[in-house]
Amino acid sequence: MAMMFTSARNLVRLLAVLLVAGGVVMVTEPVQAQGRSAVGVVPGSAFLQPRDLGGVQARPADDGYARHLRPPLPGGAQRYRSQASLRAQGAVVIDYPTADFHTALVEHVAVYRGAGAARYLRELRTVLRCGGRTDAVGQWTVVRAGVAGRDSLLIRLRERWEYPDGQPLTHTTYVIVARAGRAVVVLADLGWEYGSGDRVTVQRLIGPALRRAATLGRTEA
Repeated sequence: MAMMFTSARNLVRLLAVLLVAGGVVMVTEPVQAQGRSAVGVVPGSAFLQPRDLGGVQARPADDGYARHLRPPLPGGAQRYRSQASLRAQGAVVIDYPTADFHTALVEHVAVYRGAGAARYLRELRTVLRCGGRTDAVGQWTVVRAGVAGRDSLLIRLRERWEYPDGQPLTHTTYVIVARAGRAVVVLADLGWEYGSGDRVTVQRLIGPALRRAATLGRTEA
């Protein structure tokens, strides 16, 4: 008896057998197209410029550099549904001079679709409510809210490190996360080598950083 097919859907659902490296892969459904477009790149004009930094030139951050701050996701990425609306992002590193020596700053700028930027700040505040959070990265604590406008947080991150001789130390990074329209700016002072960062530095530079990102945040859809 000839085999009858009742609908085109049944044809699609027929099992296909693919031979791959001597194994068998069973395909039971058609491949679905990616629903979200690829994340774009934020232009260099959206970051702190030499005139903001006393003549210092920022450089693009390597893909893995300070990845836990690009952006901060205390408690795990699964808590931040806002990241599904990320449209574009980028990061730079700044060797910034200080009175004693110099320090390493990282600046991350992200642009979100719709209300994604505001949603990320809400999610971050929720996770860090009531004493902060300790996770695999370290201990995250809100030092001050509203440090650079209503949608902004100054965060202290304490991590357990070791000196080369094995002696333990606590390393502190100060991070400001602030929204400018549909853009979110993360500015962090990582310190230098085993030295901790300084909150004064990020508080002084977050204003210029937000002004650089503000136009981008308003114009991106």
